[in-house]
Amino acid sequence: MSHTEGPKIFSIAVPPSNIGHHFGQLLESGKQTDVSFEVDGEFFPAHKLVLAARSPVFRAQLFGPMKDHNTKQIEVEDMEASVFKALLHFIYWDSLPDMEELTGLTSKWASTLMSQHLLAAADRYGLERLRLMCEANLCEVVAINTVATTLALAEQHHCFRLKAVCLKFVAMPENLRAVMQTDGFEYLKQSCPSVLTELLEYVARVNEHPVIVCRHGNEAILDGSDANGRRVKQRL
Repeated sequence: MSHTEGPKIFSIAVPPSNIGHHFGQLLESGKQTDVSFEVDGEFFPAHKLVLAARSPVFRAQLFGPMKDHNTKQIEVEDMEASVFKALLHFIYWDSLPDMEELTGLTSKWASTLMSQHLLAAADRYGLERLRLMCEANLCEVVAINTVATTLALAEQHHCFRLKAVCLKFVAMPENLRAVMQTDGFEYLKQSCPSVLTELLEYVARVNEHPVIVCRHGNEAILDGSDANGRRVKQRL
């Protein structure tokens, strides 16, 4: 059996996958589109096969037995145009768009708001990777003026890690009063009243002993010790 002896004298650099770039260019070109979505007065042309390949919801809507009667032009309700544009960007590019460029705003609050809307859109269309990306982003930007609405969003879309992070933030004595004075807290009370009970339990636990947020399967667990050093757990 013959083989090359001695050190290698060559090196072949393999570039990273650029399939997302190719599909992104397809979207931007607007060529061969066969469906158009009307969202908040704006129109977005796209390709049925690409949408169906990426989203089980689009697949059912465009090709399933209960598909829409008109698959040439579809109206999308209860969504802002910029959010749907970001959704399409992910479907084709497999990455998040530049939030500042998309919204035309440079504030962190605007980026947080877009991540909140995009998380809901990702859950609506069965885009699990996008949902997790938005959840991870929101975990990094928890703030007084947005945490209550983010907490409600986490509850509604079953984002257990994001919910645990928000509860921990709100329960901190230096944050609780300020959060309760926000409009988002009023929305939380109306839309997710059961979360308030969990929050009260969390606040009581924080006052009694340190709490550590950990994972167990698909659930977040608040794990600490009581006054006697016994391990205690509270499932979210």
